[in-house]
Amino acid sequence: MQLYLIPPDGGQGERASARRRPRPCLSLTPIQRKRLRAALRNLRKAYGSWGCLAAVMDMAVDSLKGIAYGRDSGSPGTAQRAAKAAGVTVEQLLGGLAAADRCPTCGRSG
Repeated sequence: MQLYLIPPDGGQGERASARRRPRPCLSLTPIQRKRLRAALRNLRKAYGSWGCLAAVMDMAVDSLKGIAYGRDSGSPGTAQRAAKAAGVTVEQLLGGLAAADRCPTCGRSG
């Protein structure tokens, strides 16, 4: 029995990348983005500062602020990190079980 080493591109050279199926584009709906922005602003208040929240979420402060204030659109990954920081599920964070301007944990408006 012989073993053959196959390069990471499957031995097809540069042509293999042209035949790859594109990944589905995952994005948040406008309502989910609104809820994520509200959740980030509430989490900032809970953690005390953007710097502390950014450290917990392992993200850059400018990225968080951009998403929270609507300059950038959030991603499902950001929503997942925010949910983890809040101690809730992504569905609870974005699902609309509470009003968008309320804390998903305690229900306090802010």
